[in-house]
Amino acid sequence: MINLILSPKIVAYLIKFLITIPLLISCSNNNSDDNGDPQAGFVTGIAKDGAGAPLSRVKVLIDHNIFFNSGINTTTNNEGKYKVNVPNGSWYAFATHEVDFNNKRFTFYLHPDNASGFGGEGAIRNFEWKLAGIMPLPLSGKYGGLVTIDNYPGVYINESEIEFEFTPLGLLIDGSEGATINRQIDISSNIEDIPIGRYELKAEYLGIPIKFRRWNSQEAFVENYIINFEPLIDGQCNNCAKLEYYWEP
Repeated sequence: MINLILSPKIVAYLIKFLITIPLLISCSNNNSDDNGDPQAGFVTGIAKDGAGAPLSRVKVLIDHNIFFNSGINTTTNNEGKYKVNVPNGSWYAFATHEVDFNNKRFTFYLHPDNASGFGGEGAIRNFEWKLAGIMPLPLSGKYGGLVTIDNYPGVYINESEIEFEFTPLGLLIDGSEGATINRQIDISSNIEDIPIGRYELKAEYLGIPIKFRRWNSQEAFVENYIINFEPLIDGQCNNCAKLEYYWEP
């Protein structure tokens, strides 16, 4: 028999390795249970786009309802599936998807098929990429982009009577066909929940065209304005476009 003597350093390494193995197994993006039943101690699910195609590399966060900075992270696999071990507690599942569009990287929350919390009994939480619609609690806001409208100094009109028309230029950010959108402004001078894409914006007030330019710029005002959404405007908004308008009778 050979007696193998290990140094304390090697023993410590082996202990660390053996502890890491179950953690890697428990927080996995392997295929979830396909029988539709929750597995005790696990949350599983799949992420898809609006056409039903699986989304890989979606970031899934299992966040504790009480304790700060105690979430569990994983990503979906090539089939859009994930599987995460969850201990007893009160948890919510969230998912975010990053997409490159128009030479910019946008981040979107995905829509859960069930937004309620869960515990150690396990849960199934599937996600869908929606370009518009209201986010369920505990999230807030809308999935679509935000367009803010500010008046040029000295131009004062009844903004509620402005008719805005958004005509898509090419495909939307998820590759789907867009549609012309007609909207009016809300009381906060915003137009909410526009699916992210590139648009030509036209607007009229009392039958006279309104001109637009990028907010806080010295660009020329134009009647047919091309909207390019921004992932972030520092100190202002996410997934948005900020415009300034000019009108004269």
